[in-house]
Amino acid sequence: MHKDLLININGYVLSLLEKILDANIEVKGIENIPFSNPKMFVANHFTRIEAMLVPYTLYNITNKKVGVIADDSLFKGFFGTFLSNLGAMKKSEINRNEHIIGDLITSCKDWMIFPEGIMVKAKDISKIDKNFCVKIDGTCQRVYTGASVFALSSQFFRQKYFDKKLENYEEFSKKYFVNDCKDINKNETMIVPINISYSRLRNEDNFLVDMAKKLLEDMGGNFKEELKIESNIILNSKITINILKPISTKEILKDLYEKNLPQEKIINQLRYEITHDFMDKIYESLTINFDHIFILILFLYPKKSIEINYFKRLIYLSIQEIKNKNLSLDEDINKNLIQLISYEKFEKFDNALSVAINNHIITPDGDSYLINKEILLYTYSHHTIRLKNILRVILNEILISQESVSIVKKLISKKEEKNNEELLLLLQNQENEEFEKDYERYENNPNIKPKNVGVPKYFEASDSNTCIIAIHGFSAAPKEMEKLALFLNSKNLNVFTPRLDGHGTIPEDLKNKSWQDWYNSVSRSITIATLKYEKVFIIGFSTGGLLALLSTKKSYKEFCGLVCINAALHLNDVRIKTLLPAISFWNDLVKAFNEEKYQKEYIDNAPQNADINYDKHYIESIEQLNLLMKKIRKSLPKIQKPILIIQAKDDPVVNPTSAYEIFNKIKSNNKSLKIIDSADHVIVTQKDTKELFDFIYDFIDKLDIKEFENKI
Repeated sequence: MHKDLLININGYVLSLLEKILDANIEVKGIENIPFSNPKMFVANHFTRIEAMLVPYTLYNITNKKVGVIADDSLFKGFFGTFLSNLGAMKKSEINRNEHIIGDLITSCKDWMIFPEGIMVKAKDISKIDKNFCVKIDGTCQRVYTGASVFALSSQFFRQKYFDKKLENYEEFSKKYFVNDCKDINKNETMIVPINISYSRLRNEDNFLVDMAKKLLEDMGGNFKEELKIESNIILNSKITINILKPISTKEILKDLYEKNLPQEKIINQLRYEITHDFMDKIYESLTINFDHIFILILFLYPKKSIEINYFKRLIYLSIQEIKNKNLSLDEDINKNLIQLISYEKFEKFDNALSVAINNHIITPDGDSYLINKEILLYTYSHHTIRLKNILRVILNEILISQESVSIVKKLISKKEEKNNEELLLLLQNQENEEFEKDYERYENNPNIKPKNVGVPKYFEASDSNTCIIAIHGFSAAPKEMEKLALFLNSKNLNVFTPRLDGHGTIPEDLKNKSWQDWYNSVSRSITIATLKYEKVFIIGFSTGGLLALLSTKKSYKEFCGLVCINAALHLNDVRIKTLLPAISFWNDLVKAFNEEKYQKEYIDNAPQNADINYDKHYIESIEQLNLLMKKIRKSLPKIQKPILIIQAKDDPVVNPTSAYEIFNKIKSNNKSLKIIDSADHVIVTQKDTKELFDFIYDFIDKLDIKEFENKI
């Protein structure tokens, strides 16, 4: 933090300012900043803290003060001192406009202006002819052109000066405070548009609101509203500052300047068009987040109710389409997004859902949501809408993005069956492309596995509506499950052998993956199966068994049962039990002394199937496996699904106590444990698999028949 900006500020206010300035901020487009030029930044305006936070952020990047025009009421006490140090100026400042133009002429200071002229709390923007209009309580207020006037005027005077056509330089320099700070800068003034976006806009109570209630006996309604919104932004939201490509004022002025027209005539002829152009860029550069898509679909959906799973699938498809169009997406939007459509809780969805339900915009109705568009579209006042209907504010914001609206409209216009078909194809392509991309990245490595080892495969049975998902183990690949898959397919069952992310290539690929990445691979395979088949069974071997157990928290009607084979709940390898903590400690120690070359990165592995499994385990990968094992141990008592547990009697890798612990702790009414007389770990590839495979098929067949009888 630049402490020189915090001169004469101390105590509680200092700590609060530091909290504000350390908010979760993502800055995109730094490469677009013309560092050598005088700059007029222009941005959309939603919160009061933007006048403080954005100039401060730009100052940290450019090491140059950025002035803003702020309300006189803010220039009091410590906050006023901070704003003044930052370069802000009061609205009532004498010769304010001349100061701004002078700063741009000399490049003494950059400036940032909010052309909307007011905090647009409802984000209700419309376009009238070639002008943007801000709606405030039903009144349409045109976006101001002052930023264009200042930027163009500064460049006009600069060119006049260097063309030696500036009359009475002494009077001019006095009027615009030239030489007070610097001489006239030879570089042109650039207009730099900025879009400021927020993810997870909420209006919940928090400790800052509670503190204010205790300290201030009588909070005005407007103050309370702003405190509630802006404190949540500071504490819980992510602020994205998207810096767009700069606009050359020299190019804009070129034709009219050469005609030697008066300054006022030139500026008046250009100001509206320039303002419209950069505001259009600002609005279209919205960083689209999950909430935007959530509420846009509810708004555009033509029916009064929407089936829950289909709603989630529309969100997923919309996000992928918007991503394909290279629109600006929140970088966190794709994180674990597959969980949205794979039948379990997804935090972003649940959070938005909670707001929609609390505001009575949607009402749960069995497997559907009833949509109340009248409540969604109800217009509150300028000062209350953010508290009363924050989702309407978010909707207004995304409605400005015409391309996003078109994408969602097109998806919603299709039949559900068509969208489900497209989702299936999309997920299958993602599965294949993920492997192809990883394989291509490492294809020149001499240790890479043959391609047919790692590729995910489908074994189809033409007249079956049952699918078996067979999940391979740690450091292995889909090839590990192929013998079992072929056996089950010969029994007229569809079988899918997905690839866990990071597997089937080289150990370094797995090194950079987390257990959540592996689980996402399983989640995708389950969604693929449910889009295609009526009944789904999960078979997991070793670590695949752990992931199969974890997947039982998903709730989907197609699920019938699961089989765990040598599920890796406890391992026999003493190196993992005893050496791993010591290695981690050693690595941390040498890193602290900047001696990373002495780090122990991996332990060697002598696999049963060297053609399939990796020959070394990176420490990071083993740590992820340990995290998964711990998670499964905690979740066992919650499992109530039909299950067959199989364990090799003398498994050299997985301690057989794993199977007994799983059997004893799960709460399923339909559970069985089978011990196979084998000293191998990878019993799914050993020579004699008849007994094992027969047990698995009998379990599936009985449940399949039972499921059929239940439907009759």
